[in-house]
Parts: sequence; structure tokens; C-alpha cells
Amino acid sequence: MKNKGVQYMLMSSLCFAIMSAIAKVLGKVFPSVELVFFRNIVGLIFIISSIVKRPLQQVGGRFGLLTLRGIMGTISLYTLFYCITHIGLAQTSTYGQAFPIFLAIFSYFLTKDERLNRKQWAAVGMGFVGILLIFKPDVRIPIQHHLAGLNYAIFTALSFLSIRELKRYYDTRSVVMSFMLTGVVASIVSMILGEWITDHRWDFMIGKFVMPQGMQWFWVLLMGLLAMGVQIFNTLALGAEKAGIVGVVSYSSIVFAMILGTILGDKLPDTITILGIVCIIISGIYISIKKESK
Repeated sequence: MKNKGVQYMLMSSLCFAIMSAIAKVLGKVFPSVELVFFRNIVGLIFIISSIVKRPLQQVGGRFGLLTLRGIMGTISLYTLFYCITHIGLAQTSTYGQAFPIFLAIFSYFLTKDERLNRKQWAAVGMGFVGILLIFKPDVRIPIQHHLAGLNYAIFTALSFLSIRELKRYYDTRSVVMSFMLTGVVASIVSMILGEWITDHRWDFMIGKFVMPQGMQWFWVLLMGLLAMGVQIFNTLALGAEKAGIVGVVSYSSIVFAMILGTILGDKLPDTITILGIVCIIISGIYISIKKESK
């Protein structure tokens, strides 16, 4: 099968878009922190089953960084599901796909071996222009929702940066499990606090547990399985194709999200927002390809 990496990445993007659409519908009933719990608990069961069948093979020694990766990944997931349930799917997906811009900046300042030339800095600048065009004052979307989207991109970038270092010391399943286990524990704490704290200003990280009923159990399970599908197809794509090409194809998630969001009732992005999306896509593609060509 030709272009397997591209096909795997398209499947990953489609899984992510469908997972987001299901989360958006479920978000009308369940708080976003509960969606984080179900998304992680399903994946955690699969990871533990995999470890039981095939023990971990790793050097270890960077437990602090492993824990930090789990925390950053959990914050990223909190902001993702908060955005999914509060703003359009296309805008949420675009914020997520802006992470290469922040990854390039963090890599420049935090690692000695990665430097950006003038063209790459120009691409970073274009990406920020795109973010500002999406971030523009909009009476339909409160600024805290946009801030959550921005944090989603930032913490996704920080998570990827930590993974680069952790892969030298840990089995990939350990890295994924640290993220999922932290997410499960954090979301349980959030829902316990939600029994006493009802101030909506904290709904980003606190929510009261709502017991799923009937078919809702099927949808939360499917959401968790699709999340696992995203990780599996991502891994297969990176194993079959260059990271730069996979990164370019990953922007298809914005198109899928826009289609599903429109079906679910999201308003189509206006001209300025679409221009911002295009700027971020061009910026991310350029950065991904140039980093791959080094």
C-alpha cells in the first residue's frame, strides 16, 4: 500500500474530529473534566493490558520529567475538552494545530541544537498573526475561551518537547501511561471538588460528576476508543512516513472538524477567522518541512 503514512495520518485526523464531535454533544450533559476522565480511563485500560502482555523495556531515571509530562499533557487535555464544549470545532482544532509554532520557539530557547533562520522566524510570525486573527474580540466567544485554546497549543508543544527527551529513557507506553494516569487522577480530584464548588468561573477545571445513562455509556466508550485510535494511527504514520509530511497531513483535522462542526450547528468561521486558519496552516507546514529537511 503506497503512502501508508499519509493514510494513517488521515485516519488519525478523522478519529480526532469524530472524537471531538462526540465530546461536543456529550458536553451538553457532562462537564468537560468528566469527559477528560472517560477519555483517559479507556486508554489507560488498554495501556495496562499491553504492559501485562509485553513488559516495559526501558532505562528510566527521569521520573521527574515523566511526571511533568503527565501534568502538561493533562492540562493540554483539560483545555482541549473545555474548548470543544465552548467554541467551534474548527477553531479548537486550529488552536491545537498551532503547536508547531510554539514548539519551534521553545526548541530554540530550551535546546542548544535547534536554531531558526530568518524564513523560519517569518513563518513563526505568520503563525502568530493567524492566532491573533482567530483571537480577535468576538462577542460570540468570551476571551477566556480563546485563552483556553491558546493554552491548549502551548501545553501541547511543551508535551511534545518533553517526549523527545523521555523517549531516550522510557518505553513509549510509559510516557503515554504517565499522561493518562495523571489525567485520570486529576479529573477524579476535579469532580470531587465539584461536589462543593459550583462557581462557573472554575468550570475549566472543576465539574460535578454526572452518571451516564443508557446509550451515553456507548458514546463515552466510543470517545475513549477514538482517542486511542488517534494515538495508534499517529504512531503508525510516524513509523511509515517522514515527520514533516505527517505534520502537513495532520492539518486535515481542521477540515474534518469544520465539516462536523457545521453539521452539529457551529457557525462557519468568518473571513478573518478563515484567514487566520490559513496563516497557521501555512506557518505550521513550513516549519514542519524545514525542520524535517535538516
